[in-house]
Amino acid sequence: MKIIQCWDDGVLNDIRLTELLRKYKAKASFNINPGINQMHERSRGWLYKDVFAVYRLTLDEMKEVYKDFQIAGHSMTHPDLTKLDEASLKAQLDDCKAFLKDRFKVERCGMAYPGGNYDERVKKAVKDAGYLYSRTTKNISGPLPLNDPMELHSHCHFMASEFWDKYEEVRRQDGIFYFWGHSYEMMDDEALWGEFESKIARITDDPKVGWSDIVDLF
Repeated sequence: MKIIQCWDDGVLNDIRLTELLRKYKAKASFNINPGINQMHERSRGWLYKDVFAVYRLTLDEMKEVYKDFQIAGHSMTHPDLTKLDEASLKAQLDDCKAFLKDRFKVERCGMAYPGGNYDERVKKAVKDAGYLYSRTTKNISGPLPLNDPMELHSHCHFMASEFWDKYEEVRRQDGIFYFWGHSYEMMDDEALWGEFESKIARITDDPKVGWSDIVDLF
């Protein structure tokens, strides 16, 4: 079975996350909004659960933080793409892809819909912009279908209660298991980080499982 994972928003907690993933040689993709993150200075984003201040990485430090991982697009500024006019939609997609190619040397670029919002018009725009795939926030069961890369669903969020049930279901069929999340959701909670590390360790120790990059599926 192949395991793929991705993380959204380019936040400060990704530093700890990437260190943990490197420890277990786990592959991952990070979906960023280069129009929001500043070049040289970390910026405060929002309060998560009204208690945890989320900070964004700088574009400069991302090169080191995400070294050896995949970087993908999440649009330039994280709008609801379905509400944009044609010109704005095209700019969000084209500018993001061009920035990732120029700044991070990303040649084969994936995407995740901001907020999981998309429709047929948005799907076509993403495909026309040259992205290989785009992830939704819809959950599926069973092996991962790859018939529509512009509507790539995942199995579940990394903290989902049904995580291991879905994992075992896909494992029995030797398919592809896909999960996603935001590292800031673990905040500075040692229990949550410990639980996640145990999850990554269990996957890595599974002799029937191997980590893969999403772009390699297409």
